[in-house]
Amino acid sequence: MSRISIIGSGVVGSATGKGFHKLGHNVIFHDISKRRLDALKNEGYSIANSLSEALSQTDVTFVCVNTPTHNSQQDLSQIFSVLHEITEYLNTAEKQHLFVFRSTILPGTMRNVIVNYLEKNCITKRGIDYDVVYNPEFLRETTSYDDFFKPDRVIIGEDHAQLSKILEEIYQPLTKNIIVTSFEAAELIKYASNTFLSLKISFFNEIGLICEHLGIDHKVVSLGVSLDKRIGKYGTEFGRPFDGMCLPKDTEALASFIKQNRIEPDLLEVALNINKKIEDMTSASQQLSDPKETHS
Repeated sequence: MSRISIIGSGVVGSATGKGFHKLGHNVIFHDISKRRLDALKNEGYSIANSLSEALSQTDVTFVCVNTPTHNSQQDLSQIFSVLHEITEYLNTAEKQHLFVFRSTILPGTMRNVIVNYLEKNCITKRGIDYDVVYNPEFLRETTSYDDFFKPDRVIIGEDHAQLSKILEEIYQPLTKNIIVTSFEAAELIKYASNTFLSLKISFFNEIGLICEHLGIDHKVVSLGVSLDKRIGKYGTEFGRPFDGMCLPKDTEALASFIKQNRIEPDLLEVALNINKKIEDMTSASQQLSDPKETHS
């Protein structure tokens, strides 16, 4: 069994670490939040008070820090903070280490930012002393722990096969659907998956608006369409915008990224506009139902 450290113990990191612990691996958690670490310790999990302490006790590290979107631009400040500490550790380390990045990052980030940073600042050699792979997560916020054990697929982005074989072995008990590909393909698979869900939700909200205009029962229409096995029920409910931690920020970030690469993100822009319309409708409805909200 592997010795695994989890850096960033929020929804993704917590589910990932607890899942691997359940599978029999030795897992240690680290987070900048003392509250999170105390909660994990109280549940009986091992914690490290510093990132270097976590790395020194393990051979595989899953980096699960947040990459929020601000003004449609991805914020990598937490990634850079972790990279700085990883570099300091690697420059004195005497054993091999595999770093697995799970944070949602735009295509090109692994190669142009993460790998580039490590190769410029580490005296140790990638592919010999350490390696990095990208392993996007597909966990739902409210069912992340259960989702960990039932993955539809595992995506591994890499360009050195030597140490990354370890990750394939770690995931073997969970699924045979393991796709090993390039960094860039793995990064885009994550974004394509999330933005497709945004598009689907926006599409059914558009159908719901048509139903309202024509006096048609949108629930019956949604049910009749969702029973098609190719489509499914997810995202077919009218009146709910795509929200939560991931879909809005990822859709905005990808739309902005596409523009920067001189491609017009027509579908994504439409999805964002429809979502804004539904958000405004929902907000107006809530204000009408709550008298306190009508006072200014």
